[in-house]
Amino acid sequence: MIKRVNSTGRRRIPQQHVQIEVCDGDPRSFDASINLAGFAAPDDALLVMEATCAGSSRVARFEWGTVASPTPPPDRLLHGLAGQHVLFTLKIIDASDPFRKLLGVAENIRPLKGGKKTATGRQGILPVELSDDLEDEPWRVEYRTSEVFLLINSKLPFLRDQLRSDPLVYALIYPQVVRQVLKQAFADQADEDSPEAWQTRWMSFASQLHPDQLAPPDEDDGEEQMQWIDAVVSQFCRQHEFLQRLTRRSGETTWEDLS
Repeated sequence: MIKRVNSTGRRRIPQQHVQIEVCDGDPRSFDASINLAGFAAPDDALLVMEATCAGSSRVARFEWGTVASPTPPPDRLLHGLAGQHVLFTLKIIDASDPFRKLLGVAENIRPLKGGKKTATGRQGILPVELSDDLEDEPWRVEYRTSEVFLLINSKLPFLRDQLRSDPLVYALIYPQVVRQVLKQAFADQADEDSPEAWQTRWMSFASQLHPDQLAPPDEDDGEEQMQWIDAVVSQFCRQHEFLQRLTRRSGETTWEDLS
């Protein structure tokens, strides 16, 4: 699969240089340990931490001092970010530039520590999150720089549990999700310097799942891409025995019972 070249000029800060801890509360709060040793930047360059949450468009911004003197603000409350999956971004900004040029960035940092309300460490390729922003949609796929989330409408919290336990719900949602995500991965190529990008990880997953373990087509051929995706989704359904399980289910429950 062809990858885009990052031409923005900004440098990436390794995520391991930023360690986050989120503490339970209403709202939750967080703290961060930042180590910029070896990253060349002016001493007066500004540090900014941003917090977002799967299923919400809100971005909480925290000024964190300078490169020479990282200083956490007294208020580090995560107002309006109620989801389990909280992601952080550290930005280094040129203080002398009137346009606030971005000198470096560490994106999509997951907390290393957290309370009962917060997911920590690395997650699977499709974490599930409740969302208040879906209006009348039961579910939606949300794409971030290095993550893809399956959002479940917060008015239907039982649906998240049924995804794990009900073969009917699993079979009706997940094949469509896999197909949709792979289509988006072809349409939105990852940067060459983003091995952790969601596109890279999903294509690796799909290549192993493909019945012939074929890598995704390099050529920008929509028909060939769709054939590859069809093969992957078909194998996904075959491995999970969706057709057989739904056939057995239909003998126990009528569709009228499910409506």
